[in-house]
Amino acid sequence: MLQLDSLQHLFLDNLVASHDTEDRVLEAMQLSEEQVMAVQAGTVGQRDNACWKMMRKGRLTASKFGELLLAKHVTRSFIDGVLEQPPLDGVQAVQWGIENEREGIRAFQEATGMHVRESGLWLTSSGILGASPDGLVGSNDLIEVKCPYRERDKTIREAVSNRMFCLEVEEDGETYRLKRTHFYWHQVQGQLHVAEKTTCYFVVWTLKDFVIIPISRDESWKPNLHVLESFFKELMLPKLLEEL
Repeated sequence: MLQLDSLQHLFLDNLVASHDTEDRVLEAMQLSEEQVMAVQAGTVGQRDNACWKMMRKGRLTASKFGELLLAKHVTRSFIDGVLEQPPLDGVQAVQWGIENEREGIRAFQEATGMHVRESGLWLTSSGILGASPDGLVGSNDLIEVKCPYRERDKTIREAVSNRMFCLEVEEDGETYRLKRTHFYWHQVQGQLHVAEKTTCYFVVWTLKDFVIIPISRDESWKPNLHVLESFFKELMLPKLLEEL
């Protein structure tokens, strides 16, 4: 409760309610480095932390980056979905991922000997963009775990035969890479840029197999941060103020 009380002045709902113009809201959203770290520490636990839920509300987070950047047309329903953040815990595939995320982390730790720490919500200094990786590795890296429900009973080799799967086989015919055309590529790059980390250990876990793919931060992706912030300023913020 202390974390909730100490950070609630940064909840977007409160910032919008106490400032009457877009410029004033944007100014109030800006964060110091100390505030960024306080938000991250105060939102550890993610879904089990009420502060994490309130801090994300109304902001544009990495899980939505790919959907936006790859969209041909941004619909009103997309904007509503970002702003309202309907609960997905009852969706079977989402629930499967939540329940088995720890299995993916355990497999990673056993395979690498590296320790994974919990992560909260990371925000950019503008306070507009956010990212909640599944964990932190060392001081410069993070981890993101995917437990695909449709492929839960398959090996990774079997799963890549589905052209919609997030991974593809490298030219050597043995190793795998995350498709740059997949939503997850933008989620991972968004996490790396927002949290200012170097490498994401992207783990895909099934009941029969798992793979660890180190993904480096790609500086050529960085201009997308401006695209995403512009989307928030031009389409999301006006709607937030309009609903007051």
